[in-house]
Amino acid sequence: MLPYSLHGQASDAPVFVLLHYLGGSGHTWYPAISWLDEKHRCITLDTPGFGAAAGVSGYDVAAMVEQVDQSIRELKLDNCIVVGHSMTGKVALVLASRQPDYLRGLILVAPSPPGPQPMSDEDRRSQIDYSASREEAEQFVDTAASERLPDVVREVAIRDAQRANLDAWRAWPEKGSREDWSQRIGTVNCPALLIAGSADDQVPAPAEQQQLTLSHLPDSRLEVIEGAGHLMPMQTPQQLAELMTAFAADL
Repeated sequence: MLPYSLHGQASDAPVFVLLHYLGGSGHTWYPAISWLDEKHRCITLDTPGFGAAAGVSGYDVAAMVEQVDQSIRELKLDNCIVVGHSMTGKVALVLASRQPDYLRGLILVAPSPPGPQPMSDEDRRSQIDYSASREEAEQFVDTAASERLPDVVREVAIRDAQRANLDAWRAWPEKGSREDWSQRIGTVNCPALLIAGSADDQVPAPAEQQQLTLSHLPDSRLEVIEGAGHLMPMQTPQQLAELMTAFAADL
């Protein structure tokens, strides 16, 4: 069972299962949960190597999928919308391709695509060489955001980045981001929403996401938050949450 936190009251509305980006944790989602938990239960999961799961092993995509799936089942959740952000966008899509009985919908926030993630050699080497110093963590967070995050939120993101398990961190640029699941995923018949930031240069641009990711999801749509960078749950939490709740209401 992965470490988790529960928010909101039980209701007939879908449950949001919230997964985080490389170097983040469930804390990533706290600003957005303020706009989600009035009508929805929200479950945050820390993936292997990050947050409270820093000591948990299993860093490849298949291992993360297995542990997320097992955690959802142990929590006895149903009517779930699984939400993957960045790294865990690929994880969430692979999980959805299994069509588990609890899955109601899929939301991908600035996702890593199902195939190898386009990344320059310089950026890949920078991620592999990361050593969790304060300076590196600040640079990582500030580069991912299109503008400086509010100080309190920024400090949470920096703290998450510094306490990450470096084996898990490096496993992503070395292996996970390079994994090609596109043929294995095929077509995923699940209602889906992909949310992109217009100022996000960490993952493929919206037009590329349409081809690389949404081509696997025939029942899907794309929304773009203008001016948003890669860290939308912390930078534009209200706009992100409004798109998520509207998607849930349409199901």
